[in-house]
Amino acid sequence: MEVPSIKRTSATEEAFKALHDMITSGRLKHGDKLPSQDRLAEQFGVSRNTIREAINRLTIIGLLSARQGVGTLINANSPSEYIASLSGHFLLQPSTVREFMEARVIIEMATVRLAVMRADEPALAELEENVLKQKEAIRKGDVEAFIKHDVEFHFSLARASGNKVLVQFLGAVTDLLSTFIREVCLLPRATRNALSFHRDILKFIRARDADAAERKLIEHLTDVVKNIEKSTGSEVGTAFYFMAGKRQPEEDSCAVAADKRANLAEDTNRA
Repeated sequence: MEVPSIKRTSATEEAFKALHDMITSGRLKHGDKLPSQDRLAEQFGVSRNTIREAINRLTIIGLLSARQGVGTLINANSPSEYIASLSGHFLLQPSTVREFMEARVIIEMATVRLAVMRADEPALAELEENVLKQKEAIRKGDVEAFIKHDVEFHFSLARASGNKVLVQFLGAVTDLLSTFIREVCLLPRATRNALSFHRDILKFIRARDADAAERKLIEHLTDVVKNIEKSTGSEVGTAFYFMAGKRQPEEDSCAVAADKRANLAEDTNRA
């Protein structure tokens, strides 16, 4: 089995990510036996303790299981079980944060546009009631209530879209969404900002303005991304901003500009 070499910096994190990717990509399949810790340590170029810590983390989130007399087995039955295993741990993994937000912007952009097309009065009333509950939770300083109603707002949007598959998609990631919102809610003015975005999204859905509703949703998710980056110290990367149609972060823009200047200089020298 070929495995990537591991950098010495944050060795446990790198070992965890390498094994995690091998499992979730299907290179290691459900029921496969994990190679011994000694073999993995040799192949990865790290200590046995580092491999043990990485395996422990993968066991905690349910991707590995130890069987007495057999060894450590891969435990990755289905996509839904994989998603469930991430809850409470995935904010520690920058790659998972990035992938979740990339998926979220794609799904919710479609959801809000369908809601503009299909939301009837009961659906609009449900969204309005949810926004009022968020406002009341902020007034009372009840963070848990706000989280509950924030998540429910996005469920209400999915129901308003009239697409049951979108509702099921959202249901599969409810725990992850709650974890995201809980993390963001710890930051100053985060709840008030979310409430403001939700009010505006509802306003544009009522006005049947799909473009404005989508723009406001993208602003909302972009604000979430920036807050998550501040809170966790992880970078979601430029793909989210590209898909959301937003300008990439300044530091990334500078890097792109530097690459362009370097390419221009190289072309000039060739000429």
